[in-house]
Amino acid sequence: MRGSFRPSRDSKGVSFLFGSKVADIGGMEWVNTMKLPRARPLDRLILVTGATGFVGRRVVSALVARGLKVRAMAHHPGLEHLFDSTLVETCYGDVTNPTSLRPAMEGISSVIHLVAIIKEVGVSTFETVNYQGSKNIVDATKRGGRREIIYVSAIGAVDDPDYPYLRSKWMAEQSVIDSGVPYTILRPSIQFGKGDEFINTLAGLVKSLPIVPIAGNGKVLFQPIAVADVASCIAMTLEHTEMRGQTLEIGGPDKLSYNQIVDVISRTYGLRRFKAHLPLALMRLIVWGMEKILPNPPATRQQLNMLSFDNVAKSNSLERAFEFKPSPLEGNIQYVEAISRWDSLQILAGFMPKRIRDH
Repeated sequence: MRGSFRPSRDSKGVSFLFGSKVADIGGMEWVNTMKLPRARPLDRLILVTGATGFVGRRVVSALVARGLKVRAMAHHPGLEHLFDSTLVETCYGDVTNPTSLRPAMEGISSVIHLVAIIKEVGVSTFETVNYQGSKNIVDATKRGGRREIIYVSAIGAVDDPDYPYLRSKWMAEQSVIDSGVPYTILRPSIQFGKGDEFINTLAGLVKSLPIVPIAGNGKVLFQPIAVADVASCIAMTLEHTEMRGQTLEIGGPDKLSYNQIVDVISRTYGLRRFKAHLPLALMRLIVWGMEKILPNPPATRQQLNMLSFDNVAKSNSLERAFEFKPSPLEGNIQYVEAISRWDSLQILAGFMPKRIRDH
């Protein structure tokens, strides 16, 4: 959807990172005027990696709505039907195979890199996909001349081996920063929307269990942001060259604890659920057991470790950013109502039903 934007008076939700200083920006208000100022030529060709994924499909739609030419890169053939072939060019590539990326890079002016994993499976590790795969994309982008790259990382990316996922994102960020290619890095908080994993997994627990197990005290904070809003931010970043060389942390309008997120889901169902707060040490033991017997456990020990710190955009406010108001979690997760009792049992057993996780 096209639109124009105006700033609201609040300032929370999106932040710029200048060197070691982080400034929080946001409180954005969307104004649906069906008019979007275009600051860049429309004959540019934008490559979107991970285009068939949860974020990727929304990004492709946002770019097409802005009249931009898009090349959608998928890992496997067979998903062409997701896009209108008259508007979107489809190609195939594997970020872990540099040779496969060459055709995708031909004629590209900008790269939006979205490919990442949050759980390691077989040879698909944080090192091979999140870091080395990103470095391969950066190297391929650099070989094509002065292209630009927008890399989607994660809040909390840090050079700490105790957090392998976050470290892989940090290492990928460094490869982008050190490349010499014009770049913008976006760090979103947890994303929600139809087909997500985080909210749908929690919803499966809320749906099936009268008492919801919570790791620790449940007070760790998140700043849930709608995936559609993330896609809008990515598309707008292309149009704002003043954002080059910056890292932006983006989150929704509300900072919610894990407990509060469970409450929001419970209210969406019209249910009252009690919470059982379990020591992290005990939860790690339980999750270790699930990792041993389930193909896709609802949680991993690495994810539990990340519950030791907040997942929110840093504070300190600036006056302007993307200039629209992001959607709150409450009132915007009706999609969880599609989870049946059988679906919730599958989620508990480590199987996310394909019709729920639609990517």
